[in-house]
Parts: sequence; C-alpha cells; structure tokens
Amino acid sequence: MWRKWLAFTALTLLITASGRSGGQGSSDFSVSVNLIKVPISVFDSAGNIISPLQRENFRIWEDRAPQEIRSFGMDTNPVSVVLLLDTSESEKSELKKIREAAEDFIKALSRGDRVSLITFDDEIKLLQDWTDDLKKARRALGRMKPGLRTALYDAMYVAAKEQLAGVDGRKAIILLTDCLNNQSSIDFDDAALTVMQSQASLYVVSKTIMVREQARHDRRVVMLTDIYKRLFGSDGDYIEEFFQKRESEMTSLAERTGGRCFFPVDYDQIKGVYSEVARELKSQHFITYVSNQKMLPNSYHHITVEYLEPLSKVIYRQGYYYLPRPVRKPLP
Repeated sequence: MWRKWLAFTALTLLITASGRSGGQGSSDFSVSVNLIKVPISVFDSAGNIISPLQRENFRIWEDRAPQEIRSFGMDTNPVSVVLLLDTSESEKSELKKIREAAEDFIKALSRGDRVSLITFDDEIKLLQDWTDDLKKARRALGRMKPGLRTALYDAMYVAAKEQLAGVDGRKAIILLTDCLNNQSSIDFDDAALTVMQSQASLYVVSKTIMVREQARHDRRVVMLTDIYKRLFGSDGDYIEEFFQKRESEMTSLAERTGGRCFFPVDYDQIKGVYSEVARELKSQHFITYVSNQKMLPNSYHHITVEYLEPLSKVIYRQGYYYLPRPVRKPLP
C-alpha cells in the first residue's frame, strides 16, 4: 500500500532531482499532473443518445496537440444540478406548468444526486439549497411566485459562481428561459464566462418559439421596432433577428460546456425535454487525459473530440480555464 501511495505522491506533487552538467552545478525540475475529465454524449442521426460507447472510437486533442486517453467509461457518479427557472411575467397557469415540468425532472434523478432550485425575475431567489431529499425539493417548487422584469444574466452568474462554489464532481445547470433580459447588472459575455469557469454542463430550455408572436404585440417591443426602422430602414424583421441572436448565443454556450439547447413549442414539450436531459445525464460517458500543454494562470485550453463512427454527433466540454481569474459581479 505504501508503495502505491509513494508512486501517487510522486506523480501528483513535485518530483525534484539533481544532476550534473559538465561536472559542475545542479538543476531542478518539476512535473505537475493536470488530469482533465471531459463529459461526452453521442447521438445518432435521429437525435437518439447512443449508449454504451467504445473507447477505441474516440480521439482527443488539446490546443491541437493529441492527447493519450487515460480512462474512459460511463459516468455513474452522482450529479449536482441547479434548476434555474424564469418566473418573470408568468401567469398562475404558466407557473403550474413550470412546476410540473420541474417536478418530473426531479423525480427522474438518481439516488445520491443533489438538486438546488433558483427562480429569477426582478429578483433571484434560492427556493431550495442543495438537497438529496427529492420530496423536499419538489415541495420547494410550491413557493414559486411571478415577477415582472428578468435578471437572466445575473441569475446565470449566481448559479455558476455562487451556488456551484465549492461543488466538486459532476455538475449541471438546467436553465428555463425565454432568453430575454432587462434587469441584470452584468452582460451576457460575463455571465457566459462564469458558466464556463464553473465546469458545469449547461442545458438551456428556451421558450423563444413560445414567446415570439407574443413579443410582436408587446407595446415596448413595437416602440423599439419602430425606432429601429426609422434608424436603419424598413427592411428586415428586427424581432426575428433579435431572437435568432439570443438563440445562437445560448446554443453556442451550452454546447461549449458539454450541454445542449432545446426549443420546445409548448409546455408539454418542456416536460419531455426535462425527461430527456435526465436520461442524458444518466448515460453520459467521460474521457480523462493528462494534459501535455503549458499551463499559465487564466489560460483557456481548447479541447477537440473526434468520434469515428459516421452519422453521429458528439457533444462534449470544448475547453477549460486553468486557474481562472474570477468574474466579479458589479454592484447594482
């Protein structure tokens, strides 16, 4: 046993050696181990998750340098999930549907998994701190109340920076949103950076398809559209362009973290999306490797994974920050 401990210590701490060059002097060197774990999901051409997967079908690179796969398999470790729910401008009937969809997801979690519940509108409210008591989490959903405005980016920051602080192992943020923001003190770029630094997989359940037509009749949106047309001309659907940009931003961010973005057309489909995410988390695989790249504080390292089977799509965490410089939320 002590020999295994000694070998592990030699790898994970520092190896110091001395030698002679030309019969004089000495040199010191150190080796640090940076074990990287990459969550992976693979889907067939119909969008169905493929499981189990085979190690020999994968290749991996970091910063374009090939990496040796050290371990591979299905990740059965417990997962810590932040359910982040947009309750802005929600009617009582909508809140009931949001609650039912979230309850279905919580019921689908595995033994040992943990969940926390955060709602956001004018304010960001922690309905339930971390718990593995799934009945307790479901009861907390009954405390949801609607607000008016939407602090979307602040909520993403709180989930990633504060709620996931000190949380190790597998972690995910599942965000229900219409992608509208009118209350936050930080912008999308800082919110996205915070999510990426947290090493959580982000799953976005976007209601943009559901709210598009409603937005066209909103008084403020009509006024803004009129201003845009006066400034930039009458051509173009500015509302459509706005939502397409928001959808593209969220899709890109989710996939960079190893998650996905979904676009349900009604609340019944939202229930199905939550169930799909729960199944995906249960069948997620992982690759580990020891990075052979130079590590500098706050450096970003891009990961590329290739799956050799044709007609498939692989979703994985596309990079990580080494000793990241934290994003500081400005005062309101």
